[in-house]
Amino acid sequence: MNFLRRLSRFIAPERRTVIGSVLAGLVFAGSGLIPPLLIRQILLWHADGTATQNGIGIIVIALVIAYVVRATARYTYGMLSHWAAYNVQHAMMVTLYRHIQTLPHRFFTDRRVGALVSRSVGDVETVEDFVAHGIPETVLAFALPSAMLVALFLINWPLALLAVLPMPFIIIFGRYLFPRIRSSWRLVRETMSGVTATVTEGIAGYAVVKAFGREREQLQLVENRWNHYRTDIQRAQFFSLIPAGIIELVAGIGLILVVAVGGDLTLRGLIPVADLFVFVVYLGLIYQPIIQLAAISENIQKAMASTDRVFELLEIKSDLRDQPGVTPPQNPVWSVEFDVVDFHYEATEPVLSNVSFRAEAGELVALVGPTGVGKSTCAHLVPRFYDTNSGAVRIAETDVRDVPMTWLRTNISLVLQDVFLFAGTIRDNIAFGLPNATEEQFVEAARAANVDEFTSRLPDGYDSMIGERGVRLSGGQQQRISIARAILKNSPILILDEATSSVDAETEGLIHEALDRLTKERTTLVIAHRLATVRRADRIVVLRANTVAANGTHDELLDQGGWYADMVRRQEMNTHWKLQSGPADRTTITTPPKPD
Repeated sequence: MNFLRRLSRFIAPERRTVIGSVLAGLVFAGSGLIPPLLIRQILLWHADGTATQNGIGIIVIALVIAYVVRATARYTYGMLSHWAAYNVQHAMMVTLYRHIQTLPHRFFTDRRVGALVSRSVGDVETVEDFVAHGIPETVLAFALPSAMLVALFLINWPLALLAVLPMPFIIIFGRYLFPRIRSSWRLVRETMSGVTATVTEGIAGYAVVKAFGREREQLQLVENRWNHYRTDIQRAQFFSLIPAGIIELVAGIGLILVVAVGGDLTLRGLIPVADLFVFVVYLGLIYQPIIQLAAISENIQKAMASTDRVFELLEIKSDLRDQPGVTPPQNPVWSVEFDVVDFHYEATEPVLSNVSFRAEAGELVALVGPTGVGKSTCAHLVPRFYDTNSGAVRIAETDVRDVPMTWLRTNISLVLQDVFLFAGTIRDNIAFGLPNATEEQFVEAARAANVDEFTSRLPDGYDSMIGERGVRLSGGQQQRISIARAILKNSPILILDEATSSVDAETEGLIHEALDRLTKERTTLVIAHRLATVRRADRIVVLRANTVAANGTHDELLDQGGWYADMVRRQEMNTHWKLQSGPADRTTITTPPKPD
């Protein structure tokens, strides 16, 4: 079975524990066969008049031993099966998360976070449940009935043959139903991924939902998702519960046949009552493991579907890999160069076309241009989040595809417009840049980024909790923590993507102070629209129509005219906008006349 072959990768290291669990389960189940046989012996003694006090005493002692063994085996069986299951869950979770970390940016842009969480947590938990219960229960479902049937055939084979007569119907119905059950539960797991993704997005975007008054529509969306999930899981349950009912019916038919025929044989003196007693007791037990297996078939089918989904994710290979034998350059000079770069996300939609520019070591180069011309894409190509379709991006005169990605990204720091902070403290988020930093290094980075300007007002200072994604902080405070993180990392190459685009003037001044310290003696690419940021650059690269339209200093580009000069004039005009009080029903905006 492909399902078990795939899962064996994680179960193999725990095989001794799993085998121990199965053996303990067999002892537990097997010890349950002994009491009916001991009681049968007492009945036989009474039937032929050979019963003695000593004989019955020995039977009682044997019963005590059987139940002590049964209790011990039950505990051992449960402990070992769960121990193995938790180890398998841990190994699978770590392997899956490690694999997700290797996948390229393109993978994450095409998928919802909630769906990935469902696979990496929910599906793995389902597999854990199967290892804890499904494997030992499946073994017992075959081993225990087989042992009972052997005993019954040894006691009276014609009656035993009659007892198993209805069993083939279980196999016939199972072959028909189980494929449908599995496909139903796979659909349930996929639907649950959609539910998780929708709820995750709704909670993460609660501020937007409330700001636009869309609570009712968002609730309706979640309710619709849950309705689909409810329909799918009800359908899956409909099929999953059928096997247990069929097995109960077959067990009843087998018992009725044995009681009818066996009762007649005992009346005619052809078999002893003691044998009929064992048949009745065993037939009451023989189907119980199979019924239990049918009852947990839901978990088994869930595990099969979840295993398929987990391994589908594990089988996705990254198209970004280190080339064999790559090594870091010796004594690197930290220049950044784009050499005739072409790039597209979709084959029919070019994002960069014939882009060439260079930032010398220690130079600050600004990328400017209208929205959508590929500025942020340039920022993503430097740390090799994507590979170019043609041309080359070079760091320290070396193609980024010819150096180890770990080395490349270790030497690049990014400060992005959309700051991501982890739930935790301010200290945790700054230290993320260099976890083994000393306290002196940490404080120096925090002060250089002007983080201490607001932490000094917090009761717990740097140890203040900031909430999910830093929701307890302002945008400017979040940005300064991001800058402190980059300062602490102390990489020779820095990329700033719209780091001051959404803050007020006072905060922008504090951030610029921090950026001046951060960019000192570093090779820096800065993507910005604000003139206050751009004019600090040593050189400015203007991107238009997905290619380089101009390249020069601030003064050179002003002299050339064109898009950059227009942008500068527009921003300078904007600084003179005024709001004036007008009539009671309106407010007017005035601007100075356009320059000649």
